[in-house]
Amino acid sequence: MKSHFGADFDKNYVINPSNLPNHGYLFFDHSLHGQSGHLGHALFQSHTGEITAFFPICSNDNGGHSAKGWMCFRRSTDFGQTWSTAEDFIWSKQLYEQNGKVSMMCEKAVTCSDGSIILFALTCDLSQNPLWEPYLVPQYLKSFDHGYTWTSPKPFGEDRGRIYDAVYHNHCIYVLKFANSAEEDWTGCRPEHIYQLFVSTDNGNTFSLRSVIPFYTYGRGYGTMEFTKNGRLIVSVYNINDETVLDTIYSDDNGYTWSGIYGAYLEKRIRNPQMISFGDGFFLHGRSGNGGNSPGNFVLYYSSDGFHWDNGRYLCLREAGYGEYSNSLVVHNLRTDQYRLLIHSSHAYRDNLTNILSWWIDFTPSSSENRFKTLCSE
Repeated sequence: MKSHFGADFDKNYVINPSNLPNHGYLFFDHSLHGQSGHLGHALFQSHTGEITAFFPICSNDNGGHSAKGWMCFRRSTDFGQTWSTAEDFIWSKQLYEQNGKVSMMCEKAVTCSDGSIILFALTCDLSQNPLWEPYLVPQYLKSFDHGYTWTSPKPFGEDRGRIYDAVYHNHCIYVLKFANSAEEDWTGCRPEHIYQLFVSTDNGNTFSLRSVIPFYTYGRGYGTMEFTKNGRLIVSVYNINDETVLDTIYSDDNGYTWSGIYGAYLEKRIRNPQMISFGDGFFLHGRSGNGGNSPGNFVLYYSSDGFHWDNGRYLCLREAGYGEYSNSLVVHNLRTDQYRLLIHSSHAYRDNLTNILSWWIDFTPSSSENRFKTLCSE
């Protein structure tokens, strides 16, 4: 049965490349050297208009499901039409090359109103295995020159765990952290495994704990958050025991107090969910679960309210092992005032070895966004 919650999708948006499902645009080809790169897709746009996209270069250990490596990045100065040659992110590479027992995966970034950029990174303990788990204390870095140089990494708080999302809203940084070292499991399995909301009102110079988000955390992991146009903060987390239901909660006072938990239904399942607001609606993307029918595909959902999702569509089908760790960014062409949504994802090309793919979502000529701009220009 077709859901009516995505009725405006085809009218307002178009996905490029459009012949879904497909392989998107090849952003970085790890297959040339038999390497991999699963997670670490921080994206940001500086105040100059430049877009920076991070991605990992990791070993083929564990069939490519590996955190042994470091971050790289590419820049675009022409609204994503072309990208620079890949460069090593020196802080990440130096950390890994010290002894090969710790790696840094940059997963999220925000651009502040003063032009500074905050980059958040997962810190992985590789002393026992090549996986991301267990986690050390996450780190963050700051750039004052649009991402060309960075301060030295600082620990984010004292608790080990993982920063799953970060957004910038009304001059405040909001950071979603799961306090779980993943020593036993990366999903919650103890009472002290809690989701925390941190904030910074001084552009990332200091952070403070605003609240503990009242999720039931056993069997929960990952996390994503976004603001609605009326200022409501929505947070959703993954349930490993039911990949068709996304635990969702909201706050109407910037994260001080929270609603009850709502179970958002996802027909094609979701794992590692990533939500973002674009135009008049919300997009949610990730892996189509690890179980059930058609697991491991890259799926994209649409919602008009961030709670009720359409039936989804596959951007890319699984053809080898698992990948589909992803991120997205709304980018702005400062010259033409055009907005686009950029989506990045890993995708397995052999075993669990992954390449990095990308897609764009644009407004259609008849979209409400373009109609509004036309009226404003008349």
